Amino acid sequence: MEVIDAAAQYPTVIFTSALVVALGFWFLVLLGRVGVRDFDADAPALARVFGGAPVAVAASVVTVSGWLVSFSGTVVLDRIGVAGFGAALARVMLLVLSALVAWSVAHALAGPLSRLFCCEHRPRRRDLANGTPFEPGSRHARS
Repeated sequence: MEVIDAAAQYPTVIFTSALVVALGFWFLVLLGRVGVRDFDADAPALARVFGGAPVAVAASVVTVSGWLVSFSGTVVLDRIGVAGFGAALARVMLLVLSALVAWSVAHALAGPLSRLFCCEHRPRRRDLANGTPFEPGSRHARS
């Protein structure tokens, strides 16, 4: 019960909701409905910042590491019994600390992650009508 309480408290609830979205995304990746690099074109600045690692992977690393730091800090704050204005200030500072640690962890893992995904084969979508490769936006794409 302490886990659910900590996950639903500020600031962990922010990362908890992002974690649910990330888990949903990875479930869709497992089903083959979306690709790991589908967001790279939508966020080219982030793709450059993370040195070629897929944006979805980097965002997932930010989300998981931020959630872990925030969750741990929330549990500690609950156990030591901080209350009142001090608790509010501590939780805001915990959010800032969680975000900074999460960004640092993702940035530190960007190099190894980019090497892991550098040579990934991107399967092409198939046209359901005749099974031929289909590239959206190409001159062969149907309107």
